[in-house]
Amino acid sequence: MKVVLLSATRQKNCTLKDVAGGFGTVFTVGNSPFAKLLEIAKRRIAAIPNITLAYLDSILSANGAEVKVLDVRRFEQLVPADLYLIASSIVDCSFEREIGIEVKKRYAAALGYFGTFAAAVPEFFSDVADFIVKEEIENLAPALARGEIPRGIVSAGFVQDLNSLPQPKWDQFDTRRFRYQIITSRGITLPMLGSRGCPYACNYCPYLVNAKYRTRSPQNIVDEIEYLVGRYQIRGIAFRDPNLTFDQKRASEFADLLLTRNLDVRWGMEARTDRLNPALINVLYRAGLRSIEVGIESSNDETLKENLRKATPKTQQELVISHCHKLGIRVIANYTLGLPNDTAEGILDTIRYAKHLNTFAIQFTVTTPYPGTRFYQNVKHRIFDYNWEHFNGWTCVYHHPRISPGDLHRLREFAYVSYHLRPRYIWRFLQSTLLHPLLYPEPLHW
Repeated sequence: MKVVLLSATRQKNCTLKDVAGGFGTVFTVGNSPFAKLLEIAKRRIAAIPNITLAYLDSILSANGAEVKVLDVRRFEQLVPADLYLIASSIVDCSFEREIGIEVKKRYAAALGYFGTFAAAVPEFFSDVADFIVKEEIENLAPALARGEIPRGIVSAGFVQDLNSLPQPKWDQFDTRRFRYQIITSRGITLPMLGSRGCPYACNYCPYLVNAKYRTRSPQNIVDEIEYLVGRYQIRGIAFRDPNLTFDQKRASEFADLLLTRNLDVRWGMEARTDRLNPALINVLYRAGLRSIEVGIESSNDETLKENLRKATPKTQQELVISHCHKLGIRVIANYTLGLPNDTAEGILDTIRYAKHLNTFAIQFTVTTPYPGTRFYQNVKHRIFDYNWEHFNGWTCVYHHPRISPGDLHRLREFAYVSYHLRPRYIWRFLQSTLLHPLLYPEPLHW
């Protein structure tokens, strides 16, 4: 059984398919020269592959399939196969659909789509695909390797025991190009998942779509890191789950194991500031933590609460971020602009608060009604743009009750440009880049 695992994009800006709960994002700031400069910088900083493809290669190969992994930008890259499995995203869905049509025309191959977007909007691919997978395709992989091709919309179920998954197989990927320089500027950085899903209930969160919260054991996570270091000589790990430290005891055990095995890697994670404290951060730092991405979202607690987001006290946010800065841990803070109860002045308050926190990196996204979220259900009568590729985290696609789409886009660009063009931020940037080796030296064996 010849199987092609395919990820595709035709975007020019930095495109990450495994963020936003698997819907993906395309980094977009605006039209000014400085905005374009920020977009170019992002392209240079980050290139992270889709980890599901590596898991699938491992499972399919172990069950006797002949697997080819493709990262496609042009039809000329397609090859003959018995089965094509296409990783769906919202930001490249039209291109992914076009590829499916071309695959059918050229090779008459069986065709399946998987991933969060295909699960949430299966009708987008239904006239092209033989089957569309809901939940997690890893459960179907052994049968697919045997040539058992399902039809229609298939509920695969969730992998109940994440520790039972095999090690992801990265052999067919050009790992030398994978990087996330906020974590480390040296060598290869690969993604990992310490958990799947999210234990919280924010109504706009895409991590709640096609997902159920489960965790891996610290032992299992460290086993994978040891495997990646030994087999692929990686230097960095980008944890892609949204709450690695939800269980603080588990996070501490993971750090202790990493130190015990003397695995000299640098890694970054996403976490809530109310699931961190200085003592835990110290342990994680000693174990190689160099980057934390946190969701601040808005400076207005009531705005967050009305959207089922558990608000974290500002004193806690400031404590955690300040402690990270003291250690030289690079902090990325995420903000969302345009929740239904937001106002233009509220957004300006959020921008001011972001400047007060003064983290090394920020993301000001436009609140997006991802299909499958409660937020989508709440505002779908206001959506005016159903080009799914515009549901990218940067484009306003629904009529906000108080702010026009044009004003939201202008506020987003103002947020980015004004944030970076401040003397206080320029000093933070220098501390986190050119001066970082002097201010926060790594061990000599690095």
